[in-house]
Parts: sequence; C-alpha cells; structure tokens
Amino acid sequence: MPVIIHPPSLKFRWMFQRPQQMFNQFAQQGYQSIFCSPGGKKEPCSVKKLSDNLYICTKSDPLAIPHQEPRILWISAPIFVRHIARYHPHLVVYDALDDPSEEFASWAPYVEEVRNRADVIFATSLKIFQENSKRHPEVHLCPNGVDYEHFAPAQSGGLIRPRNLPHNGRPVIGYIGALATWLDWDLIEYITDQNPDFNFVFVGPLYNTSLPFQKNNMIVTGYKEYRYLPNYLQCFDVCLIPFKITSMTCGCNPIKMYEYLSSGKPVVSTPLPEVTNIEEILIGGTPEEFNKQIHHALYQDTAEKRQRRIDIARQNSWQSRARLAIEVMEKNLRVRGFM
Repeated sequence: MPVIIHPPSLKFRWMFQRPQQMFNQFAQQGYQSIFCSPGGKKEPCSVKKLSDNLYICTKSDPLAIPHQEPRILWISAPIFVRHIARYHPHLVVYDALDDPSEEFASWAPYVEEVRNRADVIFATSLKIFQENSKRHPEVHLCPNGVDYEHFAPAQSGGLIRPRNLPHNGRPVIGYIGALATWLDWDLIEYITDQNPDFNFVFVGPLYNTSLPFQKNNMIVTGYKEYRYLPNYLQCFDVCLIPFKITSMTCGCNPIKMYEYLSSGKPVVSTPLPEVTNIEEILIGGTPEEFNKQIHHALYQDTAEKRQRRIDIARQNSWQSRARLAIEVMEKNLRVRGFM
C-alpha cells in the first residue's frame, strides 16, 4: 500500500482536528500514515507508533521509516508547500481546510503556489470547492466529519458529569470549540443577558483574543482533552454555533456541527452557508431570532428530530471521508502509472 505523509504541523501535540482524524482513518484503511511534528524545543527526535500503520515522527526524517512507494504528501495548510521537494512525493494533495482570509490571511501568499503544485485538491466547503475549481482541474468536495463512536455516548447521559458544571437544575446552553475572534460576541452578550436563568457553558481555549466579558450565568472551562468532550456534551440541552458571518466563516464546514449532532442534542447556529442546508439545525439570523431558536430547541424538541440528527451524524463519519479521499488518490496514482 502507498505511504501518506503529513509535513511538520504547527501543532506540537497530537490533536483531533481534521488532519489527524483523516490520518487515523487512512491508517485503519491500510495506508502507512506518517504525521510529522516539529516538536518542542526540548523534545528529542523520535518516531512513535500510535497504532498499526500510524506513526508520529518528531524532528525526524519520515523517509527513514521503511515504507513502500508510491509516496503521497498531504498538505493541509498552504505554507507547507515548502516541504514538497524534501519528500519526493509521487502525488501531492492539498487539503484546503479554510478560506485564506481574515484569521487565515497569512496563508494567502502561498495559496497560488500550492494550487499549482498540487495534483489533487480536496475542499471542505462548497465555497472553497468553487474557488479552487476555477483554477485547478482536479478538485473534490470532501467536507469535515465526525468520530461518531466517540461522541455517541453523550446521547445517554451516562458518562461522568464534569465537576466544573453547575448542579442548579437550570438549562445548559453549550459551546465546544475555540473562543476566538470569529465568535459573535455581541450575539453571545445578548443571549446571556436575555436568559439569566440559563447556564451558558463554553468549553475550549481562548484563541487569538481575550474574553470580552464574564457573567454570572457563564461557565468558561478552558481547554479540555478530546476524550472528555462527550462528558460535557451530554450535559448540554442546546448546542450553539454562534459564529460571525464573514468571508472566512462562509468557507467553514464546522466539525462541531457533526459532533453536536452525534449526541442527538438540538443545535442552534448563525446562518453559515455550510449549516443552513441541514434542515435539522435551527438558524437564527439576528440576535432576537437566535434567542427564539434556543427557546424553541429547549421546549419544542421531539424524539423524531433527535433521531434525524443522530442519523445525519452517522452518515458523515471520518471513515467515509477518508474512503472518498483514498478512491480519488488511487485513481490519480493509477493514471500516473504508480499503482
């Protein structure tokens, strides 16, 4: 089987974002998968085998790991285009994760080069797919997905309840993800003001911003390990995607959307293009509408709606996304005579 390599990521630790989820699935589906890490300053060179076919290569040459050809280089940020020559790949894949604007504007100078040097482009959203299709002949829509088995236990409420959540019997309105500049903090201020008897729980680290305000009905937990996220999710009565509508977020296919749906819990979102096409997600275009949808989710949900949300999550697994990518990559390798 081919080997697939991810160049040194900007993340020092093994995360559970799209690149890591895809590499985990590639390994499970038979690809030798090597995820490179730059490591910390004091971290030694190492090669760690996480599971069958899956390696973390820290400050080491992944080509020194015995492997079969052909070799695929999987680039998930345009700046990684500088690594292409180092790995002598038979196929270059650009996995276009986000729109290179606003918070990701630093990617913009590298986009044209990575597009020119990629053999295949995968796009996480329709906007990114359309923009790349104008400039490249081999672009495929491959949205984000979910580790359904990891988040499904949140359906039952049988997991250990986190100690830092209140036990006051009030509705829990929750968010999981980075607390970043792309959140609509004016909207959050409005809904927390309007609902002093609700608990608003924010699970995730501060990213590129400081917390603009703190209220008595807000619980901000900070970063929590991936393994504990279902424990928090099970406690939510309503899940939120309170993103601003910007050029960057209009190209965003939120992973949290699928994770929320796996729990069966109702979801309320601002009108992001990648969210509005899912009928089971409630949309609030103004702060007032958003607040009404929270109350609708709390008091007018049904077992049938819950099951439809779970079914959607099952259909959008990382396994299915990796399978799609493998089919496309193998087709291209065959055309080039490498398989």
